[in-house]
Amino acid sequence: MRKGYYLIKFFKNIFTPRSTETSTDSLFADWDLISYELLMNHFNVKEEATERGKNNAPATAASTPDDFHNSLVVRYQKLIATRVKEISSRFEGLETRADKAIESINFLNDAKTKFTNEIDIQLENYEPIITDANSRVRSLKEEVNEFKAKNNLTRDASYPDSKLWYYFLLFALLGFESFINGTLFASGSAQGIFGGWSIAVLISAVNVIFGFMVGAFWGKQAWSIHQPLKTIGIIGFLLWGAFTAVFNLSVGHIRSIYEEGNIALDSNPWTEGFVNFLNNPIGLVDFTSWVLVFIGILFAIIALFDGIRIDDKYPGYGAIVRKLKDTQAELHQEVDDLKESANELYDYYLNTGDEAIKKLGQESIELREGHDFIKERVRNEYPKYCSYYSDNFRRLIGSYRNYNLEARSDEAPAYFKEEITFDWDTDNRDDQLRGLSSKIDDIGIKLGEQTGLWAANRKELDDIKIKFLEKIRSYDSIS
Repeated sequence: MRKGYYLIKFFKNIFTPRSTETSTDSLFADWDLISYELLMNHFNVKEEATERGKNNAPATAASTPDDFHNSLVVRYQKLIATRVKEISSRFEGLETRADKAIESINFLNDAKTKFTNEIDIQLENYEPIITDANSRVRSLKEEVNEFKAKNNLTRDASYPDSKLWYYFLLFALLGFESFINGTLFASGSAQGIFGGWSIAVLISAVNVIFGFMVGAFWGKQAWSIHQPLKTIGIIGFLLWGAFTAVFNLSVGHIRSIYEEGNIALDSNPWTEGFVNFLNNPIGLVDFTSWVLVFIGILFAIIALFDGIRIDDKYPGYGAIVRKLKDTQAELHQEVDDLKESANELYDYYLNTGDEAIKKLGQESIELREGHDFIKERVRNEYPKYCSYYSDNFRRLIGSYRNYNLEARSDEAPAYFKEEITFDWDTDNRDDQLRGLSSKIDDIGIKLGEQTGLWAANRKELDDIKIKFLEKIRSYDSIS
């Protein structure tokens, strides 16, 4: 009989749509007191009791409560355990917040010492780097002064902050001259534009790059006060001028050969052009070739001045001064990094302290409110809650027995006559409440003390920072 009942119930559960009503767990999700009638409906007590009773379940010989009876007991135990866990969780949360508040107070007490220690560590880390850079600056200053004295220089070095523009100009000259020369050569070249351009690039490279190199290196020696070097520089300019004139006039004659177009198969227009130049250097007859000569010389001159202006015209002066400036910049950067690190630490401790004072005031109020809330819950709401549900779950099981008795034909099990009891722990938290209250009181007292002390500590932090910044200025030889 009982097997048939459970089989019917199995298929009923399969083919009956699941209820969309509130689940058991969500029904008891808070401290609300659910009415006895709602509990009866929620657990389907009457239905379960009647259906089981018709099948004489539980059996007369049963010595222990059936699964439905036990499920109500378990549900009650879980209900009370959930509330106890919730209370414990609230206590833990308040304890954690109180401990953090005390840590904030300790932070305020230690802020000055920690700030001093940390900036000293920063100084220790930076000191070798700064000392080395400072030493190199001093050494280079001596080198620059010696260089100026040796070369009778009283002015500052003149050089661009960036050489990018001068290199850009160099390549622009190379490209522009190549374009013009290529156009002029194309008309006379058997290979047309391609042939003209290949010749043009070669000519432009000689004019522009050679002019730039002479201006940047060789020719600069002309400004030296030392006669041997000065002579070398003057010779360099003279040779460059002679070479540029000869080269470009030769190019003009070569272009004339291409323009005439009567080049023998076994002849070399470059050789013929150079021979014509030797025979009559300025004997160019066509205007285009003279334009080519003029452009070549002009661009060579521009490239020469580009090379001269890329650095100070006195040989070696710009390089040694630039090295000093770079080392000074490195020193300044290291000192600035150290200053920035100290300022960041100062801001951290100052802002953290200010925020701690502000939060401690609010936290002290919230902790007291939290304590009073949990105190009310432990001493009043929890006993009321447990008592209420112990009575109602006792009634639920009593109702289950009565409805089961009405529906069954066999005798009920003997335990149906036994008293139903639901015990619950009083969950006395007096010691924990007193400890938490004492801790909160201590926070309030220390907050009052720290508010006044922190104002003085802020001033001390400021003094420490100022003294530190004054100290590191000694590492900056150019400040």
